[in-house]
Amino acid sequence: MKVIKMIGLQHDISHRIQRLREEELWVASKPRWIMVYYNASANALGIFSPAITLAMFALVSQGFGVHLDTETAFTTMAILSMVTHPANMIMTIVPRAVAAFAGFERIQSFLLRPSLQDNRGILTSSYLDRSLLFTHLTRFSPAVQFHQLNIGQNQIILENINLELREKSFTIISGPTGSGKTTLLRTIIGEVAPSSGSIYLSTRQIAYCAQRSWLPSGTIKEVIKSAQKINSALTHDHEKWYNTVTEICCLTHDFEALPDGDQTQIGSRGLNLSGGQRQRVALARALFAKFEILLLDDTFSGLDGQTEQTIFDNLFGSKGLLRRLKTTVVLVSNSSQYFQSADHVVVLGDHGIIDQGSWQSIKNKAGAIAKFSLGRQSKDNAVVAAAFDKLGAHVRAKDEAEADLARQSGASTLYRYYLRFVGLKNILLLITCTATYSFFITIPQYYLQVWTNSSGSSTVSYVFGFLFLSFVSWISTSSQMWTVIIRLAPQSGLRLHERLLYIVTKFIQDIQMIDKQLPSGLQAIVTQIFKLFMQVIILIVAQKWLAISLPACMLVVYIVQKFYLRTSRQLRFLELEARAGVFSSLLESVEGLETIRAFGWSNAVTHDNILSVENAQRPEFLLLCLQRWLNIVLDLLTAAVATSVIAIAVAYRDRVSGAQVGIALNIMLVTNTTLLKLVQSWNTLEISLGAIARLSTLEKLTPFEGGASWNLEPPKSWPSRGDIEFKNITASYLSDSVALRDLNLSITSGQKIIVCGRTGSGKSTLLLTLLRLLELQSGQIELDGLDIKNVRLDVLRQRCFITVSQDPLLLSNETLRFNLDPDASLSNQSLIALLQRTELWSHFLQGATETDKISGSVGFAEGISPYNEHPILDKSISGFPELSGGQGQLFALCRALAKAQTTQYLNRKPVILLDEVTSSLDPATELTMHGIIDDEFTQKGHTVICVAHRIEILTKHMEHGRDVIVLLSNGRLQEVIVDLNARTLQKLGVLD
Repeated sequence: MKVIKMIGLQHDISHRIQRLREEELWVASKPRWIMVYYNASANALGIFSPAITLAMFALVSQGFGVHLDTETAFTTMAILSMVTHPANMIMTIVPRAVAAFAGFERIQSFLLRPSLQDNRGILTSSYLDRSLLFTHLTRFSPAVQFHQLNIGQNQIILENINLELREKSFTIISGPTGSGKTTLLRTIIGEVAPSSGSIYLSTRQIAYCAQRSWLPSGTIKEVIKSAQKINSALTHDHEKWYNTVTEICCLTHDFEALPDGDQTQIGSRGLNLSGGQRQRVALARALFAKFEILLLDDTFSGLDGQTEQTIFDNLFGSKGLLRRLKTTVVLVSNSSQYFQSADHVVVLGDHGIIDQGSWQSIKNKAGAIAKFSLGRQSKDNAVVAAAFDKLGAHVRAKDEAEADLARQSGASTLYRYYLRFVGLKNILLLITCTATYSFFITIPQYYLQVWTNSSGSSTVSYVFGFLFLSFVSWISTSSQMWTVIIRLAPQSGLRLHERLLYIVTKFIQDIQMIDKQLPSGLQAIVTQIFKLFMQVIILIVAQKWLAISLPACMLVVYIVQKFYLRTSRQLRFLELEARAGVFSSLLESVEGLETIRAFGWSNAVTHDNILSVENAQRPEFLLLCLQRWLNIVLDLLTAAVATSVIAIAVAYRDRVSGAQVGIALNIMLVTNTTLLKLVQSWNTLEISLGAIARLSTLEKLTPFEGGASWNLEPPKSWPSRGDIEFKNITASYLSDSVALRDLNLSITSGQKIIVCGRTGSGKSTLLLTLLRLLELQSGQIELDGLDIKNVRLDVLRQRCFITVSQDPLLLSNETLRFNLDPDASLSNQSLIALLQRTELWSHFLQGATETDKISGSVGFAEGISPYNEHPILDKSISGFPELSGGQGQLFALCRALAKAQTTQYLNRKPVILLDEVTSSLDPATELTMHGIIDDEFTQKGHTVICVAHRIEILTKHMEHGRDVIVLLSNGRLQEVIVDLNARTLQKLGVLD
């Protein structure tokens, strides 16, 4: 979300999600109509069976002079009621059974898919002897061996790879962006199957740190000690080893800063940790495993310079941990300062190995792979994360307290909150249809009494009257289904989604409840209330003495529902939470498959997933037991009332007719079911309102951005220059943590500002204040003379700034065009030219079919409209080969170029914000990227603000008198450097 706001896509993505929601409800309209027809046909069985049966009997018996008597009528009604109710239940179960079988088919098709083939061999002594015999190599024990390895079927990634990595050695793999460094590591762990050639390992148990760290939910300590379940050798002195590992990874200082220390919950996908902390926790987990082979995929890229150097020395120094453990280590990195510590350096490029050997043997080529680093900015991000963690903890505590209260007793305000979205018109329509249905489904019992007490001369009239009542009852229930399924469910779900769009994406299960369970629960409870009301009226009319027992029955039902609702609500919440655990466990397993299989944790993770499923079944089983208890209690209550009916009929047989007894007994048969459904539907409604409670609580507790001072509508051409004035600004994440203090800075349009400083100096915070992701405590920021605090946030982020963040945003389910140009304002040729400018077009061509390539090129040749659908641009991102980290940053730059090109037609000059955009690039690509920035932004008059750590490459693109270096220290402006000479370079060179 932070990246979405930074690059100004919040408005576009919000509208896109809203359109998808509308499309979802529109697509669901057909199944909803099917549900209406199905429910109407199912209800027809119970409604028309008594009417048709009695009508046929009455008409046929009239020919024989037999009158429809009380015994025949009410006995028939009772028998048909007992028969049609199970039949209706069968019809409601059939769709569920069909859905279950469809689910089984999907699971079966998944299980029948081919499993991952592990083509890796194990190095044995006999194999090594044969290898030495034919190759005449000096004998040593390799840990990894590639022979004539080729990777890639349709697209060649790596070819003719011949490589041997010695045991107990330290190897660095380097190369330009997209050269296959990560692919080579994934081949070692068995995630990428080679198209030809062979790979042999000394062991299949490999500790692996992916480029994007995977951390399951749990505490930091639990995640680091995950290997303890697998490696029995770690059971002894594991606490001492844990302390050693965390100290080596510089985590002890973080534990002191975190409120719960190493017991801090990591959160989903490591949400509660900064990027650098996630990488260090993943590294500590890999070290804790004590495996013979350790693979590190650019593990140090998210660390600040001092922490990076400390950890590297702790691991690879002369007395480093991995040296002492004699671990085989493979590190993917472009940092040349590490190369001299490596035993072996492998340089990739042009789909293969360019060179390999010791650092001394290839250092003359170091210029092609050198990467001078002055650290990273994760410390800034860590400060931000820690600050928001404290705020989040307060919000979560209050949220959980209110949720617990709602869990125990429910809340009447939630009903009003939900009904407000349903709308008065829909509520009145539902009540009208339900009341009509309840009246006409119950009144035939009384009508039957009148019929049986008649003389029998108007049998045909009574038959048509009975059929008419049944028909109206059927129409009413069909209208009721239409009201709920077609009108109430979609409208309430859509309006809630519009109101809570910014938070609702986190609660997929809640949305399912709002769409399906909540409307049906509301309909069910209203129906049962009206039916029970009508049944009680008919029962009292038939047996007036039963009115005496009514208060006692109501008291019993109240006590039963009070205990049942409270317990069932708790069990239902436990069931939902346990089911969420199943989903999260499965998703975590899918996301971390590479790490899980590399560590050899497949069996342990499978066991954990099975345990999650078992835990999810326990509250559901207890809930079923509770429902059986409710059935028994209500059956006993109904039996007691039925006994009272018989007792009264016997005691007052002179005053009570057979028809009245028949009505009372038949009503008692259905009243039991009505009571049961009433309590159960009430429980369902209360549980479904839990989704509303969570959304309502979040709406109240989640602070909105900005304030009420958005009263300025800037001119359409604003900003036209790009002048920025920081006037004595102070900003902080928390009251006790000032990130920027009394900062004054003037930036002239067209200048290029390079913001430098030690980690934690406030570089990233400066960009956040410009984008108003962090509001100022004091001071003001003016852009072309206007205070940005008075400008709407969507205008500010979309019109005033073009941001290229360190974390590129790719929406995998959207098209390439939408990811580049969400407003669809640029032609196909323009977008392709931008992709070619950033050297990405060839990558997307590789993911296209030959037909797509031909049709794409023919479209331009034949003069088709440049805005027509394009086979490559309008293809989903997920259909292309995955972008590497460096290519992702190039893509972010390409998106910025597209946005800048759009603003040219409006005579605007938005400010360009670059947040460490070259962290994953090799030097050659980095030079290319800075050249593009200089040509497309700086030379065209845009003001550029660049947060940077690597000064050497930036200095090659600096122009005297235009470019300025701003040095920050502890949130203050330390120095503004205009003249870049040897002295200032030396000062900048020791920042870290």
